[in-house]
Amino acid sequence: MKSDIRRMAERLLDPTLNHTEVGRLINRNRDTVRRLRRRAVQAGLRPEMLGDLPDARLRDMLMPSGHRKVRCVQPDWDVVVRHILATGDSVLDTYDDIYLKQQSTDTDLPPMSYANFCRELAKILKRRAPEYRHHYRPGEVMQIDFAGFQPVWTDPQNERRKSTLLIAHFPFSQFCLGEVIQSQSRADVIHGLTRIFARLNAAPRRIILDNFKAAIDVARSKRREARINPEFQAFLDHYRIVPDPARGREPRDKGAVEGTVRLSQRYYARVLRDRTPRSMAELNELLQAALEHLNDKVMRRWKMSRNERFLTREMSCLRPLPNTSYDYGNWHPGIRIQRHYHVNVEGRDYSVPSHLIGEMVSIKAMAATIEIYHDSTLVAVHSRRAVTPTDDTPITDPAHMPENHRAIWRQNPDALIARASDYSLSLGRFVCKHLEVNTTPRATYNMLKRLLEVAPVYGKTTIDAACVEALRRDQINADALWQILDRGPKKLPRPEPQPAPTPSENIRGAGYYSEDDDAA
Repeated sequence: MKSDIRRMAERLLDPTLNHTEVGRLINRNRDTVRRLRRRAVQAGLRPEMLGDLPDARLRDMLMPSGHRKVRCVQPDWDVVVRHILATGDSVLDTYDDIYLKQQSTDTDLPPMSYANFCRELAKILKRRAPEYRHHYRPGEVMQIDFAGFQPVWTDPQNERRKSTLLIAHFPFSQFCLGEVIQSQSRADVIHGLTRIFARLNAAPRRIILDNFKAAIDVARSKRREARINPEFQAFLDHYRIVPDPARGREPRDKGAVEGTVRLSQRYYARVLRDRTPRSMAELNELLQAALEHLNDKVMRRWKMSRNERFLTREMSCLRPLPNTSYDYGNWHPGIRIQRHYHVNVEGRDYSVPSHLIGEMVSIKAMAATIEIYHDSTLVAVHSRRAVTPTDDTPITDPAHMPENHRAIWRQNPDALIARASDYSLSLGRFVCKHLEVNTTPRATYNMLKRLLEVAPVYGKTTIDAACVEALRRDQINADALWQILDRGPKKLPRPEPQPAPTPSENIRGAGYYSEDDDAA
C-alpha cells in the first residue's frame, strides 16, 4: 500500500496535470502545489527515482522542516545521549566535559548556555526513551485524583458555593467511583474516601495518590521518598492500605486515572447542565447517576462495560472492610511522657499509665474521646472535655496512678464524692455536705471508708435511710450517723385511714336493682 507522501509525489511529478488539478487530488492549495513542484525540481526528483527513495527521504525533499537561525554552537546530540546512557553522568558534568571541552574552535559562535542545553537534552531524551506500560493485578491498586471541574450548589441564602470532585479509579477494570466533598482538606478527603469504601463495601491493597497536602507532608522526588501525614497514615492503616505517592510533575505514574477524571467530569457536567442543586447530598446523587452511566458503557477494548469487568474479575479480589468504620481525629505524634504522667491536649491534662514515664506516645484527639497509643497499642481512653475559663481540671484515671499516689488521691474531695455517689445518691449528698462542714477531707475519708466496710452488714436501704434522716435533722457528723444506724432509722408513720365519703344523690343505691321492684 502506498503512503500519502509517495502518492502525493506521483501527482506532483505528473506533467499532464496542472496545479489546480493536483491540488484537488492531494487536497492542497494551488500555490502550495506550485511551491512543492519547485522543491521537487530543485532536489532533482524524477518519476523513475520514486521506487528507490524511502518515504522519509521524500518527505525531507518535499516538506523539509524549518530550522531556526543558529546563534550558538550546536552539540552532537547523538554523542551526548550515548555518553549519558553509558556512564550515567549528570547533565552538568556532560555539559562541562563533553560539550564545552570538545566544541569546535573554528567558529565565532558562542557556546550554548547550560539552561538551553538542559532544555534541549530533556526533549531529546523524552523522545528517544522507551515508555514503561503498567500492568495491574485485579483488586491490587486504586488510584485517586481531584478533578479540575468544581461542582456548584446553592445554599438556602441563594449563595453559590463551590465544592471538590474526588475520583477513585481501578486501573485493571477501569471502574470508577467518586464523591463530592467540600474542599481538599485532610478531614474532607478522609471522609470522602471512607464513604467510597463504604459504598464499595471493600478496600484495595494499594493506593496511588497525588502529592496533595492533605496526605503528604514532604513530596516524593528522585532523591527521597514521600513522607505521609500521620493522620492520613492512620486512616490507611485502619483499612490496611499501602500508600504509593506519585512523583511530582509525573502524570505517567497515575496516567490511568487522568483519563478517567476527564471522562467522569464530562459526564457529570452533562448531568448538571440543566440542574440547580440545593445541597451536597443532591450533588452526590447526580454524581452517582453520571458515574453509573459511565460504568455501564461498553468499552471497545474488552467488549464489556467497566461494571461487568469489575464485578466478574476484580470485586472478589478486594479486601473486606474492618468491623468498625474509621473515626477521624487529629494526631499528635512523638509526645514524651513527663514525671506527672499526664499529657496536655488543648489546655487540659489527661492521664497516662505511670509506667510509661519517659516513653514516646501518640495522641488521637477525636470529637468525643482522647485516645493515647504507645507502640501502636492503645493504652488510655478518656472522654474529651472542652476547657472553659472556670473548668480546666485534669482528667485522671485512678488505674494510671502508682499505689502511693492512689492512696493520696482517695482523700481528694472530688474522689470522695464520686466514690460515695457510686454507692448511692443519698450517701453522695451526705458526703458532699460533710465536706462543707469539715475542713479536712481526711475526716470524711475515714468516715466513708469505715461506712463502706460495714455496708454489707446494714444493707444499702438502711444506709440510704440513715443518710436521709441525718440530712433532715441537719446532723452532719459521723457520730450522729452511727447513732442512727445503731438504733435504726426512724420509719415514717403510716397515714390513718379516712372514712368513706357519703354517696352522692346521682349514684343509684342497692334498691335500684332489687327484684321486688314493681318496675322490674
